[in-house]
Order: sequence, then structure tokens, then C-alpha cells
Amino acid sequence: MLKKLYVTLINSQNQPSGLVPAVLRPLSLPFPLLASVIICLSTFTPVHLYAQSRAELKTLFFEPVYPDNPDEILLSSGATGNAVNTISVPDSSSVSSSGPFSSTELFEDIQDYENSISTLIENGGAFEPRLAQEYLSISALYQQTGDFENAVNALENTMHIERVNQGLYTLAQADAVRQLIQANKAIRNFSEADQYHEYLYYLMSRNLEPGSDALTQAAMEWAEWNIEAYRRLNFYQEEELATSGSVSSIGATLLRRGELVAIEDDQFSEIMFVPRAAFFDSAASARLQSFTAEQLIDPRLKRAEDLYDTILESDPYNKDILQKKANITHLYKMQLEKFIGNNMPGSNIRPSSSRLLRSSRHFRRSNSDIDESLLAYAVELENSDDPENNSNPEARAKAYIELGDWNIAFENSQKADEYYSKARDILLANDYSEEQVTAFISPEPALFIPEFVTYADTRSFQNIPENMDIPYTGYIDVSFNKQRTGNLRNIKIENYSEDTGNLVRNRLMDLLNTVKVRPTIVAGEAQSQSDIHVRYYYTY
Repeated sequence: MLKKLYVTLINSQNQPSGLVPAVLRPLSLPFPLLASVIICLSTFTPVHLYAQSRAELKTLFFEPVYPDNPDEILLSSGATGNAVNTISVPDSSSVSSSGPFSSTELFEDIQDYENSISTLIENGGAFEPRLAQEYLSISALYQQTGDFENAVNALENTMHIERVNQGLYTLAQADAVRQLIQANKAIRNFSEADQYHEYLYYLMSRNLEPGSDALTQAAMEWAEWNIEAYRRLNFYQEEELATSGSVSSIGATLLRRGELVAIEDDQFSEIMFVPRAAFFDSAASARLQSFTAEQLIDPRLKRAEDLYDTILESDPYNKDILQKKANITHLYKMQLEKFIGNNMPGSNIRPSSSRLLRSSRHFRRSNSDIDESLLAYAVELENSDDPENNSNPEARAKAYIELGDWNIAFENSQKADEYYSKARDILLANDYSEEQVTAFISPEPALFIPEFVTYADTRSFQNIPENMDIPYTGYIDVSFNKQRTGNLRNIKIENYSEDTGNLVRNRLMDLLNTVKVRPTIVAGEAQSQSDIHVRYYYTY
């Protein structure tokens, strides 16, 4: 029956011309594989292969260490920068209960505030203006004790009191809103955090002058949250964020849920994305229901990009903003590559950056725009009359190195080599030796690039500060070869700590198969490198 269904689909007169899904093209598949193809057509669940267990690993991240002594084990990220690599876990019993932040004093302070609040309500009513500060203060104490329910209630009371006394959209409530965002994030209530983020930006834009530093900062915070919310929804399946936003997109939702099929559009030479159900309709209907890559972009990413564009209008060479825009394109590229990589068995569409770039007008345009913007910044920096810039050749060289990294990410090695060579020329002209140039451009064997983008299951993806010391859960020893194009090959797990399960090991392999690394540059030439050994510590 399955075989008959397969042949019927292939021979159907209703199949769109030039729009045959790659999964249905092979006609000589063995029957067991054939059956799996048809089953996948109706039951395929792409990105979240480990959805049932992933709840435990939503904060997972890996950190690389190149140990001189492979037997040395780090227990904490704080040890990586120390002369002594191994450290001991702090003994919780050594923390004095009589210290400045003892539980006893915290609860005494909370009781004092509760008494003060009761007195103010008794004398001045529930909206006595001084209550706003009292609630704001007690909420911080509640959070220190882990009582987030009472903390949130206190902050909401602060908001209500400020609105009653100073107006519905007063900025006086901004501090309470910011704390509500942090409190809801702490308890992973991202839906509420999302709504308060949006409300905070609305408050700021309503009360602040366009172009002011304060509004620019608010726009950056709002953009950053939209990117974080996108990551949490599309990479870590924080599904409550799917319904909390003020904008939505049918195409982005279908992509996230794995309800699309990537196909080759022979007419336009572009990868298209078609709902599975559309293959049972007419050719015209299927084409009308298809999406381009641009039509599938999550609205949160579009909103963040628009906010960054507004900032760049008055500050076109703002490197940080240019790189944040680049990160948006890279994040979306990762999502589509992962989707295509998990496409149905038999598909000839594979997760290649060059293929995606070549077959998508959106990525061709985005890549070109970002390349031009970063190049304009590098040229501006190089030609600047600022004495500080002229005395800092490493900053000028780094701007071209980052351009090289960006082109490696999109598999344009020839252009990347030109930018790396430009960085080398700048350093050599400033009396750097060839050895110093190599060390500057290629500081480590497996440096994830571009450095300003975020890969899944890394510290930056989880928004964890670099200087935050976090205990490690375990480690995985890996070996691989590095190609001059920045790809890792022959990735092998050599060893791992006790209790390191399959899911964690698979997540690291997924990461290493996804990333690009900076090639080793020797005398201006990109070199491949074999038998690289890295220990990836992890925690969650």
C-alpha cells in the first residue's frame, strides 16, 4: 500500500511542474526505505529530535580548553584563567549564617518593610505614593530569598501606585517593569517577560525624544530581547513565546513546527518551502502556498533589524550595531540550515551555506549588505585621522579579520583570503613579525567565527557573561581536522567524563558540525590543520 501511494504521487497529473519535492524524486529506493520516506511525509518532526529530554538541557553550553596535561580536570570556568587549573568546590558550610546577607537578617528586613507597608496603607490608603518605593524595595528582598511570587506581586503593586498617582504611562514605573522582566526570566516565565519587555519599550518611546541616548539604549534593549526570544523559541522550544508576541507569521510558524518541505524550484533556481499538505493539491495551488526564505523570517528578527537600522541612520559606522545586524542574518541562516539538514530522507538538499546563499535571493542580498557595511567601517577606521586609531594597528587589522570571518561563514574563501591578507599587510607595515601576525590572526586552533555571532549551546547564546564563574558538569574530549575553508572534518569523540549521556555528546557533535572556525594563516596563506585535540567542558 505504501509503495502504491508513492508511485501515485510521482505519476499524479496534479504534481506541480518543476516543483517536485526532492524526497519524491528517487524511483529505485528499497521498500523499507521507501516506507520510511512516506511515513516521514506525514509524521516528520524535524528540529527537536530530543524534545522530551531537552527540558533538562535548555541552559546547556560548551567551553573549549586546550589542556597541556589531558589528565588535568577543571571544575569551574573560573579556573581557565588561573595559573592553577584545578580548583576545589566551595564548601557551603563555610558560609557564615551571620554574614551581611544572612537569611535571618533578610527575613527581618522583609518583616520591617511589611510592617511599614501596613502602616502606610492604614494611614494613607492603598495608593499612598510612598508605598511605591516600599514595594520596590521589598521585592528585591523577596527575590534574594527566592520568593519570586511575592516579588512579582510587590512590583505589580509599584506599577499600579505609580500609574494612579502620576499617570497611566509614567516613566516612574520603569524600574518596576525592569525588575518584573528579570524576576520572570529567573523563573523562566518568558511569556510574561516578553510582554513586560514590549511594554517597557512602549513606555520609553512614548516619553523620550527621538534620537535621544536614552531612547537609543531602550531600542537596543528591545532589539536584544527580540533576538533572545527568537533563540529561545526556535532553538530551545520555549513554546509560550509563540503566543505572547504582538506579531506573528504563518510562514515562520510553519518553519518552526517542521511543517514545510524544502524543494528545488527549477523555474526560478531558488530553494522554496512548501507545506506538506500542498503536494496533494493542484500544481497552481502548491505554488501559491510556497514560501521563499525571506517570507519565513521570524517577525522578531525583522523587528530587531528595523530597530538597528534606525540607530544606524544617525550612526552608520557603529561597529557593534553592524555586527548585531550580522548576527540576525547568521541566526536565521543556522535555522534554515538545520531545517534543511533535517529534511525528509531522500532529499538532495543539504545544509550547505554556499548552496543556501546561491539559492536564496534573501541571503545573497543580506550577505552583500553586511559585507559592504563592515567593509565601509574597516575603510573608515583605516583612513581615520584620529591619532588613537592610527596608533592602534591591531584594531584596524581586526576589522578586516572580521570581514574575512564573515565570508568564511558564507563559504566565500577567496574573498576571505583577501581580507586576511589585508589585515596581515597592516600588521607587517607596523613592524609585526610574521610569527606575531600568525599568532594575532590565528590565536587558537578551533576559534568559532565570526566571533560576533552566536552559535547554539555556547555561553554567548545563553547570554551568560564571560566573567561569570560557573561550575562544570563534565567534559568531552574531541579530535578533528580543520580545513582551510573553516570546516571541521573527521570529528571524533575520544573520551568523556562519567555520566556524560548520549544527548550531551550528540549536542556537541551537532555544534561542531555547524560551526565555522578561523583557518590558520601562515605567511598570508590559509592552512589546513590535522589532529586538533580539544576538551569541551559543559554545564547546564
